[in-house]
Amino acid sequence: MVGRPARPWLTVAIALVAGLAWAVPALNELLIYDRALLFKGQIWRAWTGHAVHYGSSHVFWNLAVFIPVGCWLERLWPAMARWYYLVSPLVISAALLVFDPTLIRYAGLSGMATGMLVLLAGLQLRRRPAEPAWFWLAVIGLVAAKIVIELISGAPLLVSKGDFAGIRNVPLAHIAGVACAAAFWLWAVAAPGRVIAGRDRLP
Repeated sequence: MVGRPARPWLTVAIALVAGLAWAVPALNELLIYDRALLFKGQIWRAWTGHAVHYGSSHVFWNLAVFIPVGCWLERLWPAMARWYYLVSPLVISAALLVFDPTLIRYAGLSGMATGMLVLLAGLQLRRRPAEPAWFWLAVIGLVAAKIVIELISGAPLLVSKGDFAGIRNVPLAHIAGVACAAAFWLWAVAAPGRVIAGRDRLP
């Protein structure tokens, strides 16, 4: 819809679900990505598992990225943001199922949020070409550096190691999120008049 920015209602709703899942641990068992239960037909976990977090620093840092980036995306590109929210959890979960068969459980918005940040950077580079590109290129570079560091170290940056005691870090989720973002960016490039300027009109 062209006009004033859209309200980021879906971003807020997902953040609230994540906060509720953290505040009510009993919800974790119902929502978390669980490989065995997914294969038993509990398909909703491919989406809801991303709203579960392992501790206070885990949920804090994920929401610290997810909320502002998601609000920015959804206000300027509401259709694209909402399609991303629908598709990216499934893409990330599918990547984990196929490429990391030893991973039994997974939780966190970081894969989605990482992809959203790259998508926002790419769209902003196309939307405002007259502005210096260094900032958004630096954002993409920092995301790439974070993924590489976590691949090498096997430990998450920023998040408290106490939250991840006995839990394996999963950089594959971030890579899958970025791959999904790249596909959405290519979608935007294919329809620049309807997307790049903002307030998209995709179906």
